[in-house]
Amino acid sequence: MLTIKRHDEQLFMMKSEQPLKVISSAMINPGIGYYQYFVNRTVDKDYYPDDAKLEYEQFLKQYKIPMSATVAMMTAVPQHFIMQDTYTDEATAITVFITAGLGNAVDVTKSYQYTYRPTVGTINIFVFIEGDISDEAFIQAYNCIIEAKVKVLHECHIIDRQSATIATGTSTDCVALIATERGEFHEYGGSITRLGALIGKGVAATLRKAIDSYEAYQRGELQ
Repeated sequence: MLTIKRHDEQLFMMKSEQPLKVISSAMINPGIGYYQYFVNRTVDKDYYPDDAKLEYEQFLKQYKIPMSATVAMMTAVPQHFIMQDTYTDEATAITVFITAGLGNAVDVTKSYQYTYRPTVGTINIFVFIEGDISDEAFIQAYNCIIEAKVKVLHECHIIDRQSATIATGTSTDCVALIATERGEFHEYGGSITRLGALIGKGVAATLRKAIDSYEAYQRGELQ
Protein backbone atom coordinates (compact mmCIF):
# COMPACT_ATOMS: atom_id res chain seq x y z
CA MET A 1 0.00 0.00 0.00
CA LEU A 2 1.45 3.36 -1.07
CA THR A 3 0.44 6.56 0.70
CA ILE A 4 0.90 9.74 -1.35
CA LYS A 5 1.27 13.17 0.24
CA ARG A 6 1.95 16.58 -1.26
CA HIS A 7 2.85 18.63 1.81
CA ASP A 8 3.34 21.84 -0.18
CA GLU A 9 4.97 22.97 -3.42
CA GLN A 10 8.34 21.91 -2.01
CA LEU A 11 7.63 18.30 -1.14
CA PHE A 12 5.90 15.35 -2.78
CA MET A 13 6.26 12.13 -0.76
CA MET A 14 5.25 8.53 -1.28
CA LYS A 15 5.39 6.17 1.69
CA SER A 16 5.15 2.39 1.68
CA GLU A 17 3.89 0.38 4.64
CA GLN A 18 7.07 -1.70 4.36
CA PRO A 19 10.48 -1.24 2.71
CA LEU A 20 10.51 -1.92 -1.05
CA LYS A 21 13.26 -3.12 -3.38
CA VAL A 22 14.82 -0.15 -5.18
CA ILE A 23 17.46 0.57 -7.80
CA SER A 24 18.05 4.28 -8.34
CA SER A 25 20.35 7.13 -9.31
CA ALA A 26 18.64 9.40 -6.76
CA MET A 27 20.56 12.13 -4.96
CA ILE A 28 19.82 10.56 -1.57
CA ASN A 29 20.56 6.82 -1.19
CA PRO A 30 21.41 5.93 -4.79
CA GLY A 31 22.13 2.31 -5.72
CA ILE A 32 20.29 -0.87 -4.76
CA GLY A 33 18.53 -1.39 -1.44
CA TYR A 34 15.26 -1.41 0.45
CA TYR A 35 13.52 1.88 1.23
CA GLN A 36 10.17 3.02 2.54
CA TYR A 37 9.96 6.74 1.68
CA PHE A 38 10.21 8.24 -1.81
CA VAL A 39 10.60 12.01 -2.03
CA ASN A 40 10.59 14.57 -4.84
CA ARG A 41 11.60 18.02 -3.62
CA THR A 42 11.43 21.41 -5.33
CA VAL A 43 14.24 23.93 -4.77
CA ASP A 44 14.84 27.47 -6.02
CA LYS A 45 16.74 27.99 -9.27
CA ASP A 46 19.63 29.53 -7.32
CA TYR A 47 19.99 26.49 -5.01
CA TYR A 48 23.74 25.77 -4.69
CA PRO A 49 24.58 24.88 -1.04
CA ASP A 50 28.10 23.95 0.04
CA ASP A 51 26.94 20.47 1.06
CA ALA A 52 23.73 19.49 -0.73
CA LYS A 53 23.34 16.12 1.00
CA LEU A 54 23.72 17.65 4.46
CA GLU A 55 21.23 20.38 3.56
CA TYR A 56 18.81 17.74 2.22
CA GLU A 57 19.11 15.71 5.43
CA GLN A 58 18.20 18.80 7.46
CA PHE A 59 15.25 19.42 5.15
CA LEU A 60 13.95 15.85 5.63
CA LYS A 61 14.25 16.19 9.40
CA GLN A 62 11.79 19.10 9.28
CA TYR A 63 9.18 16.66 8.00
CA LYS A 64 10.33 13.81 10.28
CA ILE A 65 11.36 11.71 7.27
CA PRO A 66 14.25 9.32 8.13
CA MET A 67 17.08 9.79 5.64
CA SER A 68 18.28 6.18 6.04
CA ALA A 69 14.91 4.88 4.82
CA THR A 70 14.44 7.39 2.01
CA VAL A 71 15.18 7.68 -1.70
CA ALA A 72 15.04 11.39 -2.51
CA MET A 73 15.37 13.53 -5.64
CA MET A 74 15.43 17.25 -6.34
CA THR A 75 13.92 19.49 -9.04
CA ALA A 76 13.14 23.14 -9.79
CA VAL A 77 9.65 22.24 -11.04
CA PRO A 78 6.77 23.00 -8.60
CA GLN A 79 5.30 19.79 -7.23
CA HIS A 80 1.81 20.38 -8.60
CA PHE A 81 3.33 19.65 -12.02
CA ILE A 82 4.16 16.06 -11.09
CA MET A 83 2.52 13.63 -13.52
CA GLN A 84 1.14 10.35 -12.20
CA ASP A 85 -0.36 7.44 -14.16
CA THR A 86 -0.99 3.72 -13.64
CA TYR A 87 -0.67 1.22 -16.48
CA THR A 88 -1.70 -2.43 -16.55
CA ASP A 89 -1.31 -5.44 -18.84
CA GLU A 90 -2.98 -8.60 -17.54
CA ALA A 91 -1.39 -9.27 -14.13
CA THR A 92 1.38 -6.70 -14.66
CA ALA A 93 0.88 -3.20 -13.22
CA ILE A 94 3.12 -0.16 -12.88
CA THR A 95 2.63 3.35 -11.48
CA VAL A 96 4.75 6.19 -12.87
CA PHE A 97 5.54 9.60 -11.30
CA ILE A 98 7.50 12.18 -13.31
CA THR A 99 8.56 15.83 -13.07
CA ALA A 100 10.39 17.29 -16.06
CA GLY A 101 12.60 20.36 -15.98
CA LEU A 102 14.51 20.90 -19.23
CA GLY A 103 16.63 24.00 -18.68
CA ASN A 104 19.69 21.77 -18.33
CA ALA A 105 19.15 19.52 -21.39
CA VAL A 106 22.31 17.73 -22.54
CA ASP A 107 23.28 15.50 -25.46
CA VAL A 108 25.60 13.00 -23.78
CA THR A 109 27.28 12.19 -27.11
CA LYS A 110 28.36 15.83 -27.49
CA SER A 111 28.97 16.95 -23.90
CA TYR A 112 32.71 16.24 -24.13
CA GLN A 113 32.96 19.20 -26.50
CA TYR A 114 32.13 21.93 -23.99
CA THR A 115 32.70 22.97 -20.41
CA TYR A 116 29.83 22.04 -18.11
CA ARG A 117 28.11 24.93 -16.37
CA PRO A 118 25.66 23.97 -13.60
CA THR A 119 22.08 24.88 -14.51
CA VAL A 120 18.86 23.97 -12.75
CA GLY A 121 16.72 21.50 -14.67
CA THR A 122 16.17 17.78 -14.25
CA ILE A 123 13.90 14.88 -15.17
CA ASN A 124 12.90 12.84 -12.12
CA ILE A 125 11.24 9.46 -12.72
CA PHE A 126 9.79 7.02 -10.18
CA VAL A 127 8.38 3.72 -11.49
CA PHE A 128 6.64 1.35 -9.06
CA ILE A 129 6.13 -2.27 -10.15
CA GLU A 130 3.35 -4.22 -8.48
CA GLY A 131 5.14 -7.56 -8.65
CA ASP A 132 8.24 -9.59 -7.90
CA ILE A 133 11.33 -9.32 -10.06
CA SER A 134 14.71 -11.01 -10.56
CA ASP A 135 17.90 -8.94 -10.36
CA GLU A 136 18.39 -9.47 -14.10
CA ALA A 137 14.90 -8.19 -14.86
CA PHE A 138 15.41 -5.27 -12.49
CA ILE A 139 18.39 -3.99 -14.46
CA GLN A 140 16.72 -4.68 -17.81
CA ALA A 141 13.58 -2.80 -16.74
CA TYR A 142 15.69 0.13 -15.51
CA ASN A 143 17.28 0.28 -18.96
CA CYS A 144 13.80 0.43 -20.51
CA ILE A 145 13.06 3.58 -18.49
CA ILE A 146 16.19 5.27 -19.86
CA GLU A 147 15.45 4.18 -23.42
CA ALA A 148 11.89 5.52 -23.20
CA LYS A 149 13.14 8.85 -21.83
CA VAL A 150 15.64 9.31 -24.67
CA LYS A 151 13.01 8.40 -27.27
CA VAL A 152 10.55 10.99 -25.95
CA LEU A 153 13.18 13.74 -25.84
CA HIS A 154 13.92 12.96 -29.48
CA GLU A 155 10.24 13.03 -30.44
CA CYS A 156 9.70 16.28 -28.55
CA HIS A 157 12.81 17.77 -30.16
CA ILE A 158 14.39 18.83 -26.86
CA ILE A 159 17.67 20.57 -27.72
CA ASP A 160 21.02 20.77 -25.97
CA ARG A 161 21.60 24.50 -26.34
CA GLN A 162 25.38 24.23 -26.27
CA SER A 163 25.73 21.61 -29.01
CA ALA A 164 22.47 22.45 -30.87
CA THR A 165 21.72 18.73 -31.08
CA ILE A 166 18.84 16.71 -29.64
CA ALA A 167 19.30 16.08 -25.92
CA THR A 168 19.42 12.64 -24.37
CA GLY A 169 18.51 13.90 -20.90
CA THR A 170 19.67 16.52 -18.44
CA SER A 171 22.94 16.41 -16.52
CA THR A 172 21.08 15.77 -13.26
CA ASP A 173 18.39 13.25 -14.25
CA CYS A 174 17.31 10.80 -11.55
CA VAL A 175 15.49 7.50 -11.96
CA ALA A 176 14.14 5.13 -9.30
CA LEU A 177 12.67 1.72 -10.11
CA ILE A 178 10.79 0.17 -7.20
CA ALA A 179 9.31 -3.33 -6.86
CA THR A 180 6.79 -4.41 -4.24
CA GLU A 181 7.96 -8.06 -4.50
CA ARG A 182 4.31 -9.10 -4.24
CA GLY A 183 2.30 -10.66 -7.06
CA GLU A 184 3.46 -11.75 -10.50
CA PHE A 185 7.11 -12.80 -10.86
CA HIS A 186 9.17 -11.31 -13.71
CA GLU A 187 12.31 -13.23 -14.65
CA TYR A 188 13.08 -10.83 -17.50
CA GLY A 189 12.34 -7.13 -18.00
CA GLY A 190 13.74 -6.21 -21.41
CA SER A 191 12.01 -4.31 -24.19
CA ILE A 192 10.09 -7.28 -25.63
CA THR A 193 8.85 -8.62 -22.29
CA ARG A 194 5.42 -7.68 -20.98
CA LEU A 195 7.02 -5.75 -18.11
CA GLY A 196 9.59 -3.90 -20.24
CA ALA A 197 7.05 -3.02 -22.92
CA LEU A 198 4.63 -1.69 -20.30
CA ILE A 199 7.38 0.43 -18.74
CA GLY A 200 8.29 1.81 -22.16
CA LYS A 201 4.66 2.70 -22.85
CA GLY A 202 4.01 4.16 -19.40
CA VAL A 203 7.18 6.21 -19.05
CA ALA A 204 6.82 7.62 -22.56
CA ALA A 205 3.19 8.65 -22.10
CA THR A 206 3.74 10.18 -18.65
CA LEU A 207 6.94 11.98 -19.66
CA ARG A 208 5.19 13.56 -22.65
CA LYS A 209 2.58 14.99 -20.28
CA ALA A 210 5.31 16.26 -17.94
CA ILE A 211 7.16 17.95 -20.81
CA ASP A 212 3.96 19.54 -22.10
CA SER A 213 3.21 20.97 -18.64
CA TYR A 214 6.80 22.22 -18.21
CA GLU A 215 6.78 23.97 -21.57
CA ALA A 216 3.40 25.56 -20.84
CA TYR A 217 4.76 26.69 -17.45
CA GLN A 218 7.81 28.24 -19.15
CA ARG A 219 5.53 30.10 -21.55
CA GLY A 220 3.57 31.49 -18.58
CA GLU A 221 0.40 29.59 -19.50
CA LEU A 222 0.36 27.63 -16.21
CA GLN A 223 1.10 28.75 -12.67
